[in-house]
This record gives sequence, C-alpha cells and structure tokens, in this order.
Amino acid sequence: MPRISKVRKQYDTMLVLSAACAAQRINGSYVKFATVEEPSINGTVNVHKRTNRELTVEFLELQENIIDADRTMAEEMRRYWNGKTFKLLTGEYMSNFDRGIMEMMQKETVTEGYDIAVIASMPGSYISSVKRDERERRAKHSRGGYIGSVGERVKIQVEVLKCVFSQKWFTYFMTGITSDDQTVFFSYKEEMVVGSVLNIAGTVKRQDNNQTQLNRVKML
Repeated sequence: MPRISKVRKQYDTMLVLSAACAAQRINGSYVKFATVEEPSINGTVNVHKRTNRELTVEFLELQENIIDADRTMAEEMRRYWNGKTFKLLTGEYMSNFDRGIMEMMQKETVTEGYDIAVIASMPGSYISSVKRDERERRAKHSRGGYIGSVGERVKIQVEVLKCVFSQKWFTYFMTGITSDDQTVFFSYKEEMVVGSVLNIAGTVKRQDNNQTQLNRVKML
C-alpha cells in the first residue's frame, strides 16, 4: 500500500511572526523547553511556562488573541532584518543565523513544523540584536575622546558593552564606555556581564580609532 504523505499547512509569514511576537509577550523571553510547576526545596513554586513554539501554534489557531502590539513588533522585525541587506551588499560579515532569518523574511508563506519553530525564536533574537546594535553604536560614536596618555596608569569606571572569549589567547576581550563617553578596550581573565559597571585600573597601551586600549588591567 503506498505511503500517504502528510499535507503540511501553509501560513502567511507575517501572521506567524505576529503569533511569535504574541508568544514572546506572554513568556517575556524565549522558552525552548517547557517548565513544570512544582514546589522547590525552599518551598517556592516554579512557574509553569510553555514553549514559545507551542504558544505560537496556539495563537495561529486563535488569531483573535493576537493584538496590535504583536503585529507592530512583527513589522518592526521585518524592517530590521530587511535593513541588514546592506551588510551583504557591502561585504560586511553576517552570521549564518542572520542570513537564515533574512531568507525566511523573504517568504510570503511558511510551512508548519520547522519553519514555525524557527520563527518562534525570532522575537527573542530581535530584541537581543537591537540591544547589541545599540551597544556597538555607543562604542563607535562615543565623543569623549581618549583616556589619559600612552604609558599612563589610569583608574576609571566603565560600563561593559561587549565581552568575547578568545580561544586563541584564552582570555576575554572587552569593550566598554565611561560616564564621560570614552570608549575603552581591554582583556581580562574572567568574564564580565554585559551592562555591568566596573571600577578598573590599567595602563594606556594605545589610542587609535576613537578607542583607548588598556593592558595590565586590575579590578578595584
């Protein structure tokens, strides 16, 4: 007897994206694995959350529960990712994940299953990307000038804008900004949370491209 292939549903891409934004609104973040409501050791109760994928599928069935704010966010996301086309035209680096999202945004319809799962994760990625872009903009367009002079030992307070681990050097490279709008770059042995404010001391190694590089950095 011949095998009958399941006919997969097709959905309007923007409708799915709006449903994904609704799921993000309900969960407040991207939830990949569902949590179970159960008492913990200290007596508190872990709140049950369904996955964003499950909620997205539910909103597709109950479209009346999608609100205007969800549709607005979906439109903002489409404009944001379409705007990244300029990166491709200028040869600027773009991750495979970003490329995949751009390709998804170009589709008029998507198929249930994998496509829905991918789109369910997009609102969380969008929020993170916008925050990352803002941090990079702050670092690139800071107007405070350089810190100290080459060879000088300085003490500063800096907000961490970026923290990346280097496998080659086995250390963390950080970009930060001072309250005087000065961009600073340095390495450190421990990871620091983006957005945290640090009091550090370091020696000015280089001043170039509107950025002061420090070495021998210590936490105060």
